[in-house]
Amino acid sequence: MAQSFVNEDELYVPEDIIKEPELLNVVVSSIESYPSPTRLWIGPRLVIVVKDPHQLQIILQSSKIAKKAHIYQFLKPFLGQGLFTASGPTHKIHKKLLQPLFSLKMIEGYCDVFQRHADAFVERLRQHAGGPQFDIIFYLHDTAFESTMDLLLPDANTHSIHYKDFPKYIRRFYHILVTRIRYFWLHWDYIFEKTSYFKEQTMIKNITTKLIAEVMDTKVPETVERLKNDKTPSRATRIPSMMEVLVEMVLNNENCLSVQDCIDHLMTLMATSQDTQSSTVAFTCMMLGAYPDIQDLVVKELREALGEKKTLDMSDVSKLKYLEMCIKETMRLYPVAPFIFRDTSEDFQLDKITIPRHVTVALGFYIVHRDPKYWERPNEFYPEHFSPEATSRRHPFAFLPFSAGPRKCIAQQYSYTLMKILLGTILLNFELECDRKVEDIKLTTDISIRPIDGYPIKIKNRIFC
Repeated sequence: MAQSFVNEDELYVPEDIIKEPELLNVVVSSIESYPSPTRLWIGPRLVIVVKDPHQLQIILQSSKIAKKAHIYQFLKPFLGQGLFTASGPTHKIHKKLLQPLFSLKMIEGYCDVFQRHADAFVERLRQHAGGPQFDIIFYLHDTAFESTMDLLLPDANTHSIHYKDFPKYIRRFYHILVTRIRYFWLHWDYIFEKTSYFKEQTMIKNITTKLIAEVMDTKVPETVERLKNDKTPSRATRIPSMMEVLVEMVLNNENCLSVQDCIDHLMTLMATSQDTQSSTVAFTCMMLGAYPDIQDLVVKELREALGEKKTLDMSDVSKLKYLEMCIKETMRLYPVAPFIFRDTSEDFQLDKITIPRHVTVALGFYIVHRDPKYWERPNEFYPEHFSPEATSRRHPFAFLPFSAGPRKCIAQQYSYTLMKILLGTILLNFELECDRKVEDIKLTTDISIRPIDGYPIKIKNRIFC
């Protein structure tokens, strides 16, 4: 007989003792010594933390606990009802409709854009070759964002607001979001709307809405007209832009996809473009710089795959198995989302335990990614964790960089392809150095994990003999 959720190992984490730089360490150290699931209180909210791969699999594969947690509603002023914030039937339908944006055929068509921006990125870095260490993340934020914008809004610069200002607005919005999550009294709209954070959030929303509206008023009508009149055979063979695909989806699915939905998905793609890929590439550069023997193996693989070429296409990307192992090992140690949160709308059976309705379930990806039960060297950078043999022996839900189940990120292959092209281009041009190994990097978290002291590396021009 199933029992109600009762756990003697209950703990209470007072909100006001957690300072922002210490947030990740305090939460992880408070939880990791307790069994899974563990319950804790954050302000008045009961949170149940799950960190066992078997239990994570049950939750992530269930449609009964796929509802985004209440805290994600704080993203809606910026992202609307995009894939990141939507739940229920809307999310399911829209995910299926948007999947073609990230098909292998589309990604293959994106590779030229990825390579063009990777080349431009390398030229921006050239000024640092042979010089002191610098923080690579600022360049990566711009490159990841610009490559996405190139695919989404090719005419963005013709509008009154320069799209390159977007990253700073996005980062500021994330800061407001995390502040609101951390201080539970700001969860109530009535209190939040009395603060300066709300005024700033409104200003950011107005700026971004204006740009999107200008794009929708100009680009969308012209795209609609072209789609209606384009009867040429080339329509079936060329790779359309993301904007064109989205507009076509609205035309063909008017009952379930509106223009406002299209706007929300555009905002989600723009807002998420700069963080996942840029932070993972930055961390990978640090790791390869700190472990030159591993860097040498990646470069050897690149030369074997490319020969004398200095650019990468889809066929090259598929050959870079060891580079992919390094990227995955980086995402194991530094997952973009250390925790994700779901709310229960009904009692949920988890093994012999019943999780009650109206509580928040925190899925501890960061903790399971470093659990010694599943990883040979849990706190080291060891790409062999992702050799075929090691992967076959490990529980499949011990590694969840893009989540899993019905809410799994649809852009996984897109992200891997972009990151491989960017990292491959960097390594073909520069030798990387970093004076910080895994144990030296102190982490914090806001909307994602990041090092407290930035992403410092040194580079020097690579010379092939």
